[in-house]
Amino acid sequence: MRLTSPFTIELTQAKREVLERLADSRTAPFGQVQRASVILALAEGMSNAATARAAGRHVDTVRSWRKRFTAERLAALVDRPRPLGRPRLSAEDKLQVIAAATAQPPTADTVWTHRLLSDHLRRSGPGGLRLPGRTDPGLRRPQAAPGARLADPTNRPGVLHPCR
Repeated sequence: MRLTSPFTIELTQAKREVLERLADSRTAPFGQVQRASVILALAEGMSNAATARAAGRHVDTVRSWRKRFTAERLAALVDRPRPLGRPRLSAEDKLQVIAAATAQPPTADTVWTHRLLSDHLRRSGPGGLRLPGRTDPGLRRPQAAPGARLADPTNRPGVLHPCR
């Protein structure tokens, strides 16, 4: 038994021409071109699964595009805005970091490192500001650049290596 979608797509000749032009476009955004091709295939009577295989997309994506097109018509082809991640630092925190970074370095011979700046802000700030990123304990340490020669810790004067 073949299942049919409750969201049928019927196109007028004008809308079909718009979709065909968009599907053949070389200058339109790829997402719009792919959605137009999928809608044309669905309008021809292809199933969601067959259309998804042909387009290289997941069947749930094709289902959502079909449902969206029946509700919004041609406006459904436009990319939707994606949600942004939460800001890592507020505007006040950014100003605090800038003020600390442009202040006197921790000692006369050193410069601010990410860790020193983060520790300084944590101690001095009322809220204990912590810089995101490099000071997180779960992050891996940076790796040496490819081809870089690392110093052999056992090749020091006065240190005997057990294998030598």
